[in-house]
Amino acid sequence: MGIAISGIASGIDSDSIINQLLSIETSRIIGIQRKIVVEQQRKDAFNALSGQLESLRNAARKLGEASLYSQVSASSSDTGVLTVSATGDAPVGNYSVEVLQVATRHRVAAQGFVDQSGTGIAAAAGTFSFQVGDGDAVEIDVDDSTSLQDLARAINESDAGVRADIVNDGSGLNPFRLVLTAEETGSDGLVTVVENDTTLDFENTSIEAAQAADGNSADYAGAVSSGGAYTGTDNTTFIVEIITDGAADGTAKYQVSTDGGLTFDDNGGAGYDVTSAGPIALADGVTIEFEDDGTLRAGDTFTVDVFSPELATPKDAIINVNGIDIRKSSNTIDDVFDGITFQLQSASVGQTVNIGVSRETGDISQAMSGLLGAYNGVVGFLNAQFSYDPESGQAAPPLNGDSTARQVARQVQQFMTGRIPGLGDDTISSLSELGFESNPETGLMSFNSGKLDEALRDDPDSVARVLSRYGERLSGDFEFVRRSQNSKPGTYRVEVTQARTRAAVAGGAAAEVLAADEQITIGLNRRAQDDDGGDFVETTVDLAAGDTVAEQVAKLNTGFEDAGFALTAYVDADGAIAIRSDEYGGDYAVQVVSDVAAGAGTSNLGNAQLEDQGSDLEGRIGGRPARVLEGDVLKGGDGYDTEDIELRIPNDTSGVLGEVRIADGVSQALPSLIDNFTGVGGLLRSKTSGIDSRISSYEEDILAQERRAQQVEERLRRQFANLEVTLGRTQALGDYVTQQLASLPKVSSNK
Repeated sequence: MGIAISGIASGIDSDSIINQLLSIETSRIIGIQRKIVVEQQRKDAFNALSGQLESLRNAARKLGEASLYSQVSASSSDTGVLTVSATGDAPVGNYSVEVLQVATRHRVAAQGFVDQSGTGIAAAAGTFSFQVGDGDAVEIDVDDSTSLQDLARAINESDAGVRADIVNDGSGLNPFRLVLTAEETGSDGLVTVVENDTTLDFENTSIEAAQAADGNSADYAGAVSSGGAYTGTDNTTFIVEIITDGAADGTAKYQVSTDGGLTFDDNGGAGYDVTSAGPIALADGVTIEFEDDGTLRAGDTFTVDVFSPELATPKDAIINVNGIDIRKSSNTIDDVFDGITFQLQSASVGQTVNIGVSRETGDISQAMSGLLGAYNGVVGFLNAQFSYDPESGQAAPPLNGDSTARQVARQVQQFMTGRIPGLGDDTISSLSELGFESNPETGLMSFNSGKLDEALRDDPDSVARVLSRYGERLSGDFEFVRRSQNSKPGTYRVEVTQARTRAAVAGGAAAEVLAADEQITIGLNRRAQDDDGGDFVETTVDLAAGDTVAEQVAKLNTGFEDAGFALTAYVDADGAIAIRSDEYGGDYAVQVVSDVAAGAGTSNLGNAQLEDQGSDLEGRIGGRPARVLEGDVLKGGDGYDTEDIELRIPNDTSGVLGEVRIADGVSQALPSLIDNFTGVGGLLRSKTSGIDSRISSYEEDILAQERRAQQVEERLRRQFANLEVTLGRTQALGDYVTQQLASLPKVSSNK
């Protein structure tokens, strides 16, 4: 602003006039500012609505957490007998289980040995080999320098399912025993010593030499020996203790223990006669013999160690479930019911353990309550925006009458009260069927958790269909594996246009007992689909005259095993010998030819080469091409509604197998709907972007108005300044003229 000269010459209040003229420009700026305030209020309201929708989106996402649908509770009425655990696949219900027998590990031991490392266990070079269950035999080389410790170490390093330990049983003679314990329980862990070129005995019971205790009196100088054939099964010590002094002529008396001294038999207090007339029978085939030389004193003790190789027999677990006996090789049993694992702790014949499996519903109810609260938050906010009484005198809410806000309210409400896309009438398909109830006047919803509990009890899968991202086999012989967010809701037909098969050839007629020797040549190609067609690797199997069909098949399979061929020979339904690849797919091809023409007294494979190649899986999902994964999985192709649907198809199966259903439940579909509002390019984003553009335009208008007002003020002040200067000059000229006129001589009118 310039120097104020208001009214100096003219007496005019130019500042007041200028301010009044500028107020016109200022009122225009205030009008624009009011428009900005209104737009900002609408933007804030849209942002608040977006926040409410984001809360609803997050609440819906929680319903898609897999843990909500795999939470089951399993309980046992007696955890000392068995414990139980369950996964989401477990059928809900109650079961009665009786544990008749727990599985045990096989444990065998050799007879006692003199030391662990100083003495060789073999007289010469040889082999010690063992086998676990039906596994391969493990061979260990031994010689006269191999100690007990060396053999135990070699067995453990073989990692063949057996643990070897050396136990010092404390006996006076040969106290060290090699114990072999199977890692697997039950019959699968049966330990068999196949070849034994050592002095260790894992098969026969043994009776050690009788030993006199160190504290015995010196009055007895006779020899004591043991004998017999042990018929018992325990590893124990027989103890003979003198209770009456005397010679070994029947005068001395003894008591005997067959359990290592835990209990004694003293013949009712009379004791038993010590005689030298011959071996004295103790128990279980064990005898002891005394020489009549000196006096036996009360307290003199003599021991005889007895050994049985089998310390613990391998037993399978036996349980009775709901009246059905079940035998398993392990105490961990997980294949009686899907998703339920029994862990046997002890046998309890005659006692029934009650097992209960129930589905936890608290977390799902909590997540549903979260969804309810978030939805009511959206509806409550929009109801407040749409409520306006013109007669109240108050301003209308920012979004009152806004078509976008109305569209959001309508679509969200339709989703929450409607059916989930992709689900038909054959299953629960809406939130209302899970307990959500809508107030028709307010649009707000309430939650009846009883309906949810009922649905979880009767059909838990239906709850998952409505709430989560779901896929399932509706019909047919295949397995649903997975889907992704790219898979669109719908029901799709599953068709196998080419089955996955194995290469297989068979003789033209039933095989017969061979009348003459026959040689079979078999070729296996593992790369039949390579560009060059791959190569056949051959092996031959010699059959002999007189071989039965079973013997021919056995020789073929032995030949395959020796050659490392993944092939199997068998007799087909027509009695012909068939040979097929163990592996599926078009990479494998088989050739078979005999040196003998087909006919009577032959294998009937014939001297005309038989050849076959496997085939790879091909198929469609929903009529659209599908890729193949892992050889037996069809996966929907990219860009189709069936994208990323994965189905495991049985081998040797073709044609239309059935249907798969894909459903986007609340956790998937509702966030997708909200993304259409709040995401990039969404309705609310577009709205707020438009508001931002208008506010920016208004702010530019204000700047332009301010520049215009400044220019107007400067112009007016210049004009008023010029007016004052001009008036000032005019006034000065007038004063000068007046002065000059006053100074002129007066002219007399009288002559």
